[in-house]
Amino acid sequence: MPDTASTGLLLSGPERQWRSAISLGWPLALLGAPLVLSLGDLPLCGFRHVTGLPCPLCGGTRACAALADGNFLAAWQLNPGLMVVLALAAAHSLQLGFEAWIGRRVLRWRIGADAWRAGLVVLLAGWVFRLLGLF
Repeated sequence: MPDTASTGLLLSGPERQWRSAISLGWPLALLGAPLVLSLGDLPLCGFRHVTGLPCPLCGGTRACAALADGNFLAAWQLNPGLMVVLALAAAHSLQLGFEAWIGRRVLRWRIGADAWRAGLVVLLAGWVFRLLGLF
């Protein structure tokens, strides 16, 4: 029997369900960022709390809150590397949602591990630029 992941055959029920959950879950998390910020002055980053330096994701909660408010420029200024990763996550989420809807794996325009590796490189490069004061 051919492998569903490589041939584009129909997805099983659980595969459709997890694709639906991912495609619907991360936008809800994005919209929850303003709520997290409203809780007060919480130390959201353990790395920064311990080292005094920002981590690659520092500013991410505020950036997501800015995105939820529709302020793309502020989100970019808070963490440009993360914005690239979030755009990749949005595209991948759309792909997974589409696959859940049609019940079949999309093989033609797959967002795979190479795209996520490139996103990680961009995120880490943005972090290094912020540490060097270039952003």
